[in-house]
Amino acid sequence: MSALSPYPTLPPALAQAVQLWAQATTRASSPRYRDLLHDKCQALLGDGAGGTAAGFFAYARLLPHQVSPLDVQAWQAYLAEMQLKPATVYARVSRLSSFFEWLLKEPRFRDQLRGNPVRLARPKAPAPYQTEYSRALNDAEARQLLAVVQADAATGSLAALRDYALLRFYFATGKRREEIIRLRWGDLRLTADALIVEAKHKGGLYHASEIRDVGVKTALVRYLKASERWDTLTDTPLMEPDSPLWLRHDRAARRPAPVTSHGFVKAFKQYARRAGLGDVHLHQTRHTVARIVGEESGSLTDVQTFLGHQNLNTTRVYLERIALKRDRHSERIARRLIDDDEAG
Repeated sequence: MSALSPYPTLPPALAQAVQLWAQATTRASSPRYRDLLHDKCQALLGDGAGGTAAGFFAYARLLPHQVSPLDVQAWQAYLAEMQLKPATVYARVSRLSSFFEWLLKEPRFRDQLRGNPVRLARPKAPAPYQTEYSRALNDAEARQLLAVVQADAATGSLAALRDYALLRFYFATGKRREEIIRLRWGDLRLTADALIVEAKHKGGLYHASEIRDVGVKTALVRYLKASERWDTLTDTPLMEPDSPLWLRHDRAARRPAPVTSHGFVKAFKQYARRAGLGDVHLHQTRHTVARIVGEESGSLTDVQTFLGHQNLNTTRVYLERIALKRDRHSERIARRLIDDDEAG
């Protein structure tokens, strides 16, 4: 695994144990399987070459049975000094705790440990939806981001054409990261005036969404033509139902392979920095869509339906930053309750 190579000085048995833990605690059928393995090993072993924060064992230079709560607290302070966000620090410490819990259940390791040292040092979980991760972009920021990607796409870059089409999908649907990245050709239906997307949502349910924004369909077809997966003579796709919609276009891709969410997010962050937006998270596109739908409709249930939330309280969290709610009822109320002379 690539996450292990930057730290050849770590004991091989420790690196192997981390890899075994990552594999044992990650569902093999998960569409993010490789990304999750990377993230878990990153938390314990490090960010890799050029990274900004060491994983716990690369930082502490201790074996599991030597680790104390004070060592964990020192690592937390180090991560904070490296300006990692509280949610990121919490996630990394949680993965370290998961590793120790796994060791305590394994007969070959548990006799060497006194317990899980993270239990006494784990930070308090950050309040949900209170970080930059949940901030909606304003209209100018979203336009600026799209303009940067569109400019790259205009040069003919396959990766940029893909990324522009992807962003149009995210902004048109408000869907989650994996719901768009893992789309296959069979998940789409093209009609004369719309694009129908059938995506597997959180919780395993499938929902069909209609996209009437012609720009989304145009961006997709332009990308498919550039990647030689669309017959321009017959104006039909050259793909099977199970063909991945989004492919890798980097030099390391030896054969057609689907782009990973990790790979796209990395490119997305680079676009955002070039647009002058700083550190932007892909999930902020979903919050941006919630904001716009809420401002346009003034209806909480409209936003709930659009985002596919089962719980209305979740939708309320998405809209807590919206200051303006459109007035759809005061004139009707006035007509029923206020005399004409008083209204004038």
